[in-house]
Amino acid sequence: MTQFLDISPAPMPMQQITTPFWALVDVGLLFAVMLVSSDALIYLGFGQSLIWLLCYALTLLRVLMNWPLVFEMLMRNKVLFAYPLTCLASVVWSQAPAETMVSAFQLTITFLIASYLGWRYSLDVIVKAVVVVLSITVALSLLHWASGVFPWKVYSNAGGLVGIYSHKNMLGQRALFCALAITATLLMARWQTSLPFKAAAFLSLGGTVLALALSRSMTSVLLLPPMVALFIILSRRHIPSQLFTALAILSGLAIALVPAALVMAGIDPVQTVLDSVGKDATLTGRTQLWSVAADVSQEHPIFGVGYSAFWAAPEFAYERLLTQHAGATTSVSFHNFIMEILVGCGWLGVLSILAILLTSWSRLRIYLARYQSVSAALGLTILAAVVITSLLGPSFYRGHEFMIVLIIAITVSAQEDMRQYKKHFYPRFPVQASGRRDPLKPIETDPITSTSHSY
Repeated sequence: MTQFLDISPAPMPMQQITTPFWALVDVGLLFAVMLVSSDALIYLGFGQSLIWLLCYALTLLRVLMNWPLVFEMLMRNKVLFAYPLTCLASVVWSQAPAETMVSAFQLTITFLIASYLGWRYSLDVIVKAVVVVLSITVALSLLHWASGVFPWKVYSNAGGLVGIYSHKNMLGQRALFCALAITATLLMARWQTSLPFKAAAFLSLGGTVLALALSRSMTSVLLLPPMVALFIILSRRHIPSQLFTALAILSGLAIALVPAALVMAGIDPVQTVLDSVGKDATLTGRTQLWSVAADVSQEHPIFGVGYSAFWAAPEFAYERLLTQHAGATTSVSFHNFIMEILVGCGWLGVLSILAILLTSWSRLRIYLARYQSVSAALGLTILAAVVITSLLGPSFYRGHEFMIVLIIAITVSAQEDMRQYKKHFYPRFPVQASGRRDPLKPIETDPITSTSHSY
């Protein structure tokens, strides 16, 4: 099965970890972390916590087995751990130290797990793992929509499909990332992924778009066209020039003519979109939440009140009532990762999370510029989508999050891929007479085409 999925890892050269057993353990860990962090197992209750505990144990075991190499990897990625270490340090001044300690520990372990997976697997493998895991969860969500087979509600109170997730926005975001990852897989060369895998991914694309539409997740639905356009622009070397030109012309006409037509018809496009999905000008109370966060952060601007302390400390009981009045009843969050971090860890935390985003963007940009990697183009697209969705939702600031796992894993993996290329003194693609690299003609003996990193 792993051969069909194109994710069977090439054994690492260290004697103690070359056995098929440990290779299978790593594959299982990759899938388990992707699945449990995606929120797809939320209805398992305590079972989900047990799966996370198993992931903790396996990661720590594998880290200890490969400690010298893992330690070197961690030192190369010190900047990525600035944010979780800041959250851990906030225990000292936290208004709720016990809550801060538990939450910061979960966040730190999440970063460690994601870093290990990024170190262990190439960027192509991580992309294909995302396709497999999210396609399965989307298919199960559509099954629940069609038959109501699972013992929980099919739709949210707002009318959007939730499927096997806890909220319609969760399904919408996962469907968005799945559609983008499938698009990237379809553009991969034949030596990167097999035709059966591409065929299966293509078949799941229609269901993924359907699930996205049924979720009625406004942010994700509106993000799909521009994110696909961004990915196509970044990976244009892999698209026939005539097709790319046609797509560019159609996109330009749509951007130019659609707003003009709406204005001539007397239609407010922003309000129309908001009304169509049941929203209002306050973004369902988000602006009110941000106002509360701004007031709290003004009193603790540098260090904040402690990571996650706002939602547990009795000192902020009145402010929490204000957030509930604004709509934060199903999710204790300000629905903006910058505001959330600003309240919890102050500007120190904000600078650390911005350093992560800048590092991820820099590595993926360099990877794309040097090797014209489809996976790097997808990584940059996902990074943009994560930032936008996290500015409007409860994500990218706490542990056990799919977006945290994904961004950290692809950031570490991009660096490890480039180190492999440099280490073996092979150009990633053969150089044509024009001096440009041809991404469709890999060197047959290139050891970098293995699906896992080797040292």
